[in-house]
Amino acid sequence: MIKEKILSKSVRMIFSSSVAIGLGFLTQPAFSQDASPQRIEITGSSLKRVDSETALPVQVITKAEIARTGATSTEELLTSISALSSAGATANATGAGTSTGGLSSISLRGLGSDRTLVLVNGRRIAAFAGGGGATVNVNVIPIAAIERIEILKDGASGVYGSDAVAGVVNFILSKKVEGVEVNAGYGTPTASGGGQNQKASIIGGFGNLDTDGFSVVLSGSYEKEKTLFGRDRSYASTSTVLPYFNGTATGLGNIQGSFTPGVGKDSGFSTGGSGYGNPLAAQNQCSTIKMAFLPKSAKGAPYCYYDSAPDVGLIPDRELANFTGNFTYKLNANNELFGDALYSQSKVTQTYQPSPARASFFETDGQFAAQGVDPALLLFPSNPAYQAIAVPYLQSRGFTSLIGKPLSITSRVFDFGPRQNVDKATQSRMVIGARGTVANQDYEIGFTSNESKLTSSVTTGYFSQVGYAKIINDPANNWNPWTPGGSQTGALADKLKSAQFSGDFLEATSKSNTLDGKISGDLFKYGDLTSQYAAGFQSRKENYVTSPSAAYQSGDISGLGGQQVPIDRDRTINSFFGEVNIPVLKTLEGNIAVRNDRYNDVGASTNYKASVRWQPTKIALFRASVGTGFRAPTLSDLWTPQTLGTTEAFNDPATGQTGLQVNQVSGGNPNLKPEKSKQYSIGMVLQPTNTTSVGIDLFNVEIKDILATPSAQEIVSRFRAGDTSYASLVQLSGNDITLVRSILANTGDAKVQGADVFATWRDTFSFGRLDLALNGTYTSKFDQTSPGGDISHKVGTLVDGAGNPVIGAQNGGVVLRWKHQIAGTWSIGQWATTLIQNYRTGYEVGHDLNDNRVFISSEALYDANVSYKGIKNLTLGFGVKNLFDKKPDIIGTAVTNQFQAGYDVTQFDPRGRFVYMTAGYRFK
Repeated sequence: MIKEKILSKSVRMIFSSSVAIGLGFLTQPAFSQDASPQRIEITGSSLKRVDSETALPVQVITKAEIARTGATSTEELLTSISALSSAGATANATGAGTSTGGLSSISLRGLGSDRTLVLVNGRRIAAFAGGGGATVNVNVIPIAAIERIEILKDGASGVYGSDAVAGVVNFILSKKVEGVEVNAGYGTPTASGGGQNQKASIIGGFGNLDTDGFSVVLSGSYEKEKTLFGRDRSYASTSTVLPYFNGTATGLGNIQGSFTPGVGKDSGFSTGGSGYGNPLAAQNQCSTIKMAFLPKSAKGAPYCYYDSAPDVGLIPDRELANFTGNFTYKLNANNELFGDALYSQSKVTQTYQPSPARASFFETDGQFAAQGVDPALLLFPSNPAYQAIAVPYLQSRGFTSLIGKPLSITSRVFDFGPRQNVDKATQSRMVIGARGTVANQDYEIGFTSNESKLTSSVTTGYFSQVGYAKIINDPANNWNPWTPGGSQTGALADKLKSAQFSGDFLEATSKSNTLDGKISGDLFKYGDLTSQYAAGFQSRKENYVTSPSAAYQSGDISGLGGQQVPIDRDRTINSFFGEVNIPVLKTLEGNIAVRNDRYNDVGASTNYKASVRWQPTKIALFRASVGTGFRAPTLSDLWTPQTLGTTEAFNDPATGQTGLQVNQVSGGNPNLKPEKSKQYSIGMVLQPTNTTSVGIDLFNVEIKDILATPSAQEIVSRFRAGDTSYASLVQLSGNDITLVRSILANTGDAKVQGADVFATWRDTFSFGRLDLALNGTYTSKFDQTSPGGDISHKVGTLVDGAGNPVIGAQNGGVVLRWKHQIAGTWSIGQWATTLIQNYRTGYEVGHDLNDNRVFISSEALYDANVSYKGIKNLTLGFGVKNLFDKKPDIIGTAVTNQFQAGYDVTQFDPRGRFVYMTAGYRFK
């Protein structure tokens, strides 16, 4: 079965042209013929077939094409692929303040990372430990070790199971290397500040499978990226740009109202961060305590807010070290043992603004009641600052009813420095198995052990809320929230040190052990046509464990999002699958795959995938597929306990308040049911000449009972709009929102439609060879229904007509209507020059402060790369990303949950123009 019948070159190579389009270029002429074609397994099928002879839309990105992009990380590399969307994905930049644990994930069609299956060498990799779901942290996959990436842009639950609803991204690591190759690179933005990147790798191959009976490939690499801050970029250096947006972060010294010790808030208490204003704001002296000025608080007085933008990390400090290995041992002519290993260790350090503190943040902290501490920061009438600063201010503003009562004050706590989170993640993977041919049937059996570990810690900026309040609320300490510089001094500063918190706060582990086996071969022949089959099984055990520290479990640490409790859950999934490929005519064949998955906690599901490929002439190929899918709730979805914490910032359209943060109940739901999906695709590939190939694939995906956690903004907006499905999710005090319930649920349906287009042209002239390629995705529809039946039309916008966020906008990026990459390479002699255009259409981001609609315009960024191989065994490269140093549009009143100001972190690289150099040397 290893020797192969030679199919007509037109069948094989026409389809090859449709899938060999990665970021750029065909690696061989479209009609060249390999005299000894060999069957391999292509992503999306369990059958071994002649290279690229599948009927499904698969995009292949080669190692050479990866090098031409100048990407400094796997995350960055994947942003250029048109079928991958920022919606539903997670980038490192979104970790500033959202506790992502250093996660970088990918999302096909904007359907979310949990619906995009990530494989390494065709097998699963453990889900990211920080999430407990199906999401894989792609940045632990070393870019230096990637031989190619295969992207199946069609649902494949019938082949792979639960999390392949949107498609599959398969990272193929290098398995054959001659000699030893060493590579190094360095890149830097041309603007000042951080964002520099350096990387180095070594990869070596030993043994020849044919002559030595074994083959070993080992690789190691290191990547390092330096922090870039908001203060380093003019467009991100302030959180107030009128009339587009204004800062709302909790400031220091704002008066919330009066508070009776042992009793609580008095009448008229303002739960927000602006309250009755600030004495220093009335004198336009907010800057003396590192604050900025806003003219109108909730009670109509000027107040101080914290302009956090300069202190927010736009790009985190990132380190990645890894090792990979591939081993093959030949038992005899038809059988071999194989194994591969991967170990990665990443360290992501996020640095951003100091923690806020105010009464509403303390309400979720049970330690206040347990220790008998009032849940507010109190300024007593006996305090000199009360008499000298607060009383004259309250008299001047007419707030005389507060005079003589203890006052609750907001704080931005500079005493412990900026917040800094350090997330260390390790990914280990070991595969052992055997494959070969017995009785003319191909077989493969393997065992995979996967583990993802996360250790999250903090170094500065965090403190015990109850410990801090206990010290501040001691009348003897004479706390002055308006002291110049914003930090306490003297004896009080020394006392506050005892409330500081640092060290590890979370350990999490995600494990997945899998035993799989399959057999395939020819089924029957009729004439000169041969049908094929494949059948197999997979038994997988998943385990998810979290161990939050005692302090984290208490919910008492500022800025960590409230209480977290331990989880220790596991599940078993047993699966059986079969696939048949039947050539009806020499020009027509059909394929069907069926898979049954049985979960011991959520039941069973059977799904299918059927496809057909028709090539009536040598220049045209047509293909179509249809299938069903499902996505089981993850262990995290089911078993994360519901706890009380604090929402992300949101705006209340009823009261006009912006940047609100209130109590929030969030967590998993053991009553969830699996999602179900249907999808189809129809496509064609045309090759009118030996040098030209064009194609299009139309896609349609429908999902029922979507699993999602509605954002606080979505809940509040729908609640205020009168959607009865959200009536029980918001709690009011008067007309002020005091609590939001944001629980994971089966929330509605979604329908996605669009088209992938691709084209290549290649020819040789007297002045060299030219290669041109286009890959683009057009999304015509992404409609998602709310629990109440309202439809969000999500393509090209983050908001609806009223300016409320569309479903999912708060937790992900925009669904672009059109995105493409055009790449061209001119090669002559030892030189190759590449120019790449990355283009996306514009989209609506919200309304400004005057309720005018705000749009981000379409954008085209250009990258250039030059490589030289004129010195024996040496390859040199030089490149520029964002060649013309294009700046981002102002994002307006952002509805996405990001700390960065002024631009969309899901669409723009704040490094700007980025220059890099690479060098590689091969020892033979």
